[in-house]
Amino acid sequence: MPRALRSVVLSILVLFTATACSHYRLGTGVERPFETVFIPPVVTKGELPQSSAIFTTQLRENFIRDGRLQVVNTPAEADVVLEVHIGKYTRRALTALPSDSGLARKMGVNLEVTATLRDTKGEKTWFTDRPIIVERQIFTDDGSSSGPTFLQPVQQTQAEYQLVPQLAEALAEKIKSAVLDTW
Repeated sequence: MPRALRSVVLSILVLFTATACSHYRLGTGVERPFETVFIPPVVTKGELPQSSAIFTTQLRENFIRDGRLQVVNTPAEADVVLEVHIGKYTRRALTALPSDSGLARKMGVNLEVTATLRDTKGEKTWFTDRPIIVERQIFTDDGSSSGPTFLQPVQQTQAEYQLVPQLAEALAEKIKSAVLDTW
């Protein structure tokens, strides 16, 4: 292939590549009508009374890491307010010990919350009481211990305490998706 022809082909290839890449935009390309968000403390009732700080912190950190919205400290600074209310916290036995069917080895834990996203002026609400559910599993015993079965409830309680940060992380991810993804 002659040198001149190679140069022409290479120039055309570079021109098409540069033209195709010039329209590429990083991100979803969705323009949001808000840029700042205020996240008040998550409201908890009954089931997980002392977990509000864990859920609020995880939610705020998740939005900060994402970077598409600026998290602010007061409603006066924000374009929108995101309110989250923890609803039902349920657990169900998935697997029982072979020696005692009343004691669960594996539990399924569900956390139901509602989220509301509204502007600070009260003119527009993007969603109200949107239900969001996260599910996780906990294991209270590996089945190898031959200790007394009365320790089982203690192990279950400890496993549930250790599960709260994981629930908070999953919840924060789903709420962030509800706010930032295209509706």
